[in-house]
Amino acid sequence: MELAQMYFPAIAPRSAWRRMKDLLLESSMTAELATMSRRIFMPAEVSLIFETFGMP
Repeated sequence: MELAQMYFPAIAPRSAWRRMKDLLLESSMTAELATMSRRIFMPAEVSLIFETFGMP
């Protein structure tokens, strides 16, 4: 949720997480990350998110 809050700081944490999942689903490179049951991203996954969507 911390990463989601970085991308969407003006909304509640749960809403930010939902928007983050929608954002991840937009790219075929990150869609798998949106469907994982865990909410903690590994450093390589965070790097992929940053490369795909830019720094928050």
